[in-house]
Amino acid sequence: MREPLRASNSVSHEESWRVSLLRTQDRAGRPLGAGVLLPGGLVLTCAHTVLSRPGQDGTRTPFDTVYVDGPGAALSGDRPGPLRARLLREYLVLPTPHFSGDLALLKLDHEPSVPHAVLHRQIPARNEPVHFTGYPEDLPGGEHLDARLMGRGGPAPKPEWEQLDTEGSAYVVRHGYSGSGVVHSRSRRLIGIVAHQFGTPQAPVRREHAYMIPTETVLRYLPLERLGLTVTGPPAVSRDVAVAPDRTASGRVPGLHRRLTRWLDGAADTDAVELAFAGEGEHALLHTVRSALTLADREQSPPSASASSAGEPQVGSIDIAVDATNRTAEELTVHAADRIGLDDPPPSRTPHAELLGQITEASPPLTGAFLAIDRSASPDAEIVALLRALLARGDSRLLLVFSDPRSPLLARVRAELLEPEWADRRADRLAARVTKLAETEQRLRQLPGYPATAGRPAPRRPDDRSPRLREQLQRLSRGGLLYDTPALPHELFRLAVDIETALLDAEAAELALAGPLGPHEFVVDPPGDGLTDLPVVAVRDPDALVTAPAGPHLAGGDRLHQQYEVVGPIGQGSHGQVYLARDLLLDNRPVALKGILDPGNPAAVLQAHQERLRLVSLNHPSVIRVVNYARHPSTSAEFIVMEFADGAPLEWVAARIAQHRPPFSGPRVREFIVVYGLLILDALSYLHDQEGLVYGDLSLTNVLHCGNGIKLIDVAGVRKPGTQGPVSHRPPETGPAGEMTTAGDLYSVGAVLGALLAKAPAPPADLGTESLERALARAMARDPKRRYASAQEMALQLRGVLRELRSLRLGEETFEPSPLFDRAATALDGQLGKAPPLGRWRTGGAGGYLLGAGVPDPAEVAVALPVPKPDRRDPNWKELQRTSYADPAGLLQLSDEWLASPELHLLRCRLHLELARDQARLGAPQGAPPAAADGGSRGRDQQLVAAAMELDRARALLGERADYDWRLDWHQGLAELAHGRPSRALNCFDEVYYAIPGEYAPKLALGYCHERLADEGRSGADDAAPGATAREEREQQAMRFYDAVWRRNHALGSAAFGLARIHLARRSPDLALAFLDGVPPDSRHRTAARTAMVRIHASPPANGSAPTVASAVRAYAALRRLVSHEGLTDRQAYERLTTELLELLLELVGAARAKTDPLADLRASLPPGMSVPATERELREQLSASYRRLAKQVPRTDRAEDAALAEALLDSAYRTRPLGLKHYRDRNQDRDRAPRPLTAWLPRRPRLRLREPGDDA
Repeated sequence: MREPLRASNSVSHEESWRVSLLRTQDRAGRPLGAGVLLPGGLVLTCAHTVLSRPGQDGTRTPFDTVYVDGPGAALSGDRPGPLRARLLREYLVLPTPHFSGDLALLKLDHEPSVPHAVLHRQIPARNEPVHFTGYPEDLPGGEHLDARLMGRGGPAPKPEWEQLDTEGSAYVVRHGYSGSGVVHSRSRRLIGIVAHQFGTPQAPVRREHAYMIPTETVLRYLPLERLGLTVTGPPAVSRDVAVAPDRTASGRVPGLHRRLTRWLDGAADTDAVELAFAGEGEHALLHTVRSALTLADREQSPPSASASSAGEPQVGSIDIAVDATNRTAEELTVHAADRIGLDDPPPSRTPHAELLGQITEASPPLTGAFLAIDRSASPDAEIVALLRALLARGDSRLLLVFSDPRSPLLARVRAELLEPEWADRRADRLAARVTKLAETEQRLRQLPGYPATAGRPAPRRPDDRSPRLREQLQRLSRGGLLYDTPALPHELFRLAVDIETALLDAEAAELALAGPLGPHEFVVDPPGDGLTDLPVVAVRDPDALVTAPAGPHLAGGDRLHQQYEVVGPIGQGSHGQVYLARDLLLDNRPVALKGILDPGNPAAVLQAHQERLRLVSLNHPSVIRVVNYARHPSTSAEFIVMEFADGAPLEWVAARIAQHRPPFSGPRVREFIVVYGLLILDALSYLHDQEGLVYGDLSLTNVLHCGNGIKLIDVAGVRKPGTQGPVSHRPPETGPAGEMTTAGDLYSVGAVLGALLAKAPAPPADLGTESLERALARAMARDPKRRYASAQEMALQLRGVLRELRSLRLGEETFEPSPLFDRAATALDGQLGKAPPLGRWRTGGAGGYLLGAGVPDPAEVAVALPVPKPDRRDPNWKELQRTSYADPAGLLQLSDEWLASPELHLLRCRLHLELARDQARLGAPQGAPPAAADGGSRGRDQQLVAAAMELDRARALLGERADYDWRLDWHQGLAELAHGRPSRALNCFDEVYYAIPGEYAPKLALGYCHERLADEGRSGADDAAPGATAREEREQQAMRFYDAVWRRNHALGSAAFGLARIHLARRSPDLALAFLDGVPPDSRHRTAARTAMVRIHASPPANGSAPTVASAVRAYAALRRLVSHEGLTDRQAYERLTTELLELLLELVGAARAKTDPLADLRASLPPGMSVPATERELREQLSASYRRLAKQVPRTDRAEDAALAEALLDSAYRTRPLGLKHYRDRNQDRDRAPRPLTAWLPRRPRLRLREPGDDA
């Protein structure tokens, strides 16, 4: 098979099992990722490589078929092209938000006849060298990368993957690497696959970092061995130690399990060498040890176990676990060496000693466990030698489980491996745990507790055990009776288990006694991965919510209408008692009965009657629904029958958030809070717009999380706007009687969501949290007019905030068209996305040119930022929708006849800003008198004054609304940019950000303002800048805004260009390329982004070093794709880009060392279809011809600067030719005489035709 494109550093000839994945059979298409060819025609890869791009709802669907290509081998034999493969959906493990799963198996149509890969189990030790090959778009033939393992990484509290660090490599991990096989560079074994993911604010990583999914993790999710595939290497937890996954949660000794979990997780108060005891007959102790080790194993831990489950060891926290019973020290040494990945030692008389030496020298830090270590078949001295070798490099941890507390090996371990002060340190640490137990018991004594009720026994309050345990510890401490005895290690172990058991009991009792809404009341299932998915909450047993056998008006067992049997009271609303009852006619379905708080009060009776009428008319899924009406047979007390709200109040959710209890923990909590807000606002929108009511009394207790939605309960407070009633969160304008309005309801929404947000842990530094805080701040503004105009308007902004939070957390775009702004026609590329201007060659040709990253001019940005969509209520809305006139001056004339309206004047303001930009762009011709320059400046100023007048007219028409209309702040910011005042513009755009925090446009504008101010500080134009620190802070702020915009919508090229410019200024071109590469094909800025990538590839290194063949390969490949697939059709732009590439080659040839031919290396790395000069002479001829073609592009005018530019290009052409001639217009011409017109020596412009490099006319 012929390779489509292959880098010179590819090692695919060594590893023919490496494959690339394509969406279609066209090799020119963008690779989806990489894969590993396994026996039986199977291909292992990452699940996200075979998922479609996210839809509008954020979901990604898997492809049924993809194509597999083998860049390094004849994969398809006599069948041309890549092979088709179907996705085995039964083996698709979707990626999770916590960087786990993400695995897929593909099945080829037929099995290729090339060597396949064999997965190997090995400790993924920190700092171990590895390598892999990816297939990025610019090098689909393969790119080799060296890296190091850097330990577990990812945003989960207990991540499953290993982080890869490519620091020092010439390239970066990017799209096309996921699924690539990771080979341990020393052992040459395949130990996992690459998963390229972005970091999150909770686990910030550099963009070029990726992760490795180790072989054991792959086996945890995919039954490769059951499919008949061979996997080499021993498992971390040997088969005679591991227990069945379904038995890991049963038969435990809780205190020992917690002790081992803390040790496996590396708790600070645990020792490097942990001694445990489980003798004959102590089956529970031994089973607990084996269960904990199984749960810590990457491969054998149950796949259903959560990576962040409280009380369980971290998956992957054990590297070696083996039962030493009847095994020799030599067998244990070989087992350890296999897990470490050491090669067999050369033949010698003492192979065991040789292997021990290798372990001592090369063993990485590891965590190991040896069960029944004192029942080994070897002398104690040999066992101690192995343990010492494993501990030699430092940072290793060993769990030694003894069968006999009086074992001679125990005494030897204590004397030779443990520090002399080991016993004192252990006693001090146990004393700290006893102190924690005593503090918990003290809190327990202060809790009142709750009595037994129908369906729920009273929570048990355990006895205080800390005094007895402290007394036992004193006997084992220095000076105690058992301190200096052989039994001390065993006694300390038993005491540690007892302390952890007591702590578990006390903490469980504290949780149960803390309130009636403890965790046993509700069942919580984790959320899905959808944008608005919430955890699923339901009442475990409705009867358990009953707080007493009877209430004021009903008792358990009472029947109403022979249909509803009362269970008991479950709460109290603002106007009545709520009871739980069973509907006897509908399978005892639970219902809620609500009576009157004071039946003797006529006002309360009237209130209940009004509530009944309101409830009957309300029909919304998030508002509690009335089922019936009932009367007590004896007292005639009236009750309404409502659906039972099967869920927990948000007050309970807030407590879970504060305790970091899954699933209400981690970075996704803020998204849950926003979803609550959207659901509440949907219900309020129904009440406000369709029923003409306000809810009035929104609070954490009146909103229940039911299933995967919410219910508004206690609707007694629902009333007409301005009517008195109960209020939990009182807005400033509300009187003492609780007269609520729709603006007051929105204030309450902000207060409720703010209360939930206050319970969340310290917010991350990402922009999403700030956007959420701003959204809530506007809802709670003191002036009601500054709040949102409606529940729908607030929901619109919260939806944008939700997408921003999700994008920043997952690194995936969650695209949705902006409801308030039109798409920007041009990208703010600062000329980086265009072919180099001819002025780039004004001072000469190749050599000494560094690619600039100029920040766009403020006047250009003022007319290039997104334009607000016109208000549908504006009288000119129809005209504004149909207007497509490109000439601003002409549109100004046409719009004179329109009706005066705010949108008309805002449009005319933008048109004047565009004309001001045009005046500044044209300026006065070079060499013109100063009066001409003054005239151009006056024209610009006149247009700016006209723009300000139009803005004033819009403000006057808006009247009082002008103080609250963000469109005026937006246009004022544009005007400030047109004046060249980014600092003032920043303040205006910040006001817009406050008003519409869910929109991307103000963040894009703020990112630019910060970038521009940083650039002015760098150039010294900003006198107020205090120095480099202020510039760096400005750049960080710019990146923060740009990154939030780009992650949410990759198609917004302006954000990608902003990030690229900043990274270029910081001399990090690879990071700049990564952002530009992310602009998708459906973006109108794609061609500009790809043009910028060509220019970055073709520019000399910023550090002054010589260019490389690899950079030239990337530049040529990028230019070819730009012309053939990425939309570049401008011949002149192509000629300029080609000239830059030829200049790069000339520098490459000039910097080449003796006996090297970079041009030959370049040709070998490119496909046959691409033309590259074969010799330096041919290169110079092509470059000279390119300079001459550029000279033909110079405008034929009478301007002296155009003639000078053409002359410079022709000088470069003749200077570059192999003869080294320099162009002179006329040797005999007197220097003082005026030059002849340019047209006298510049040939006639040829017909436009796109040429390949070296094609000269």
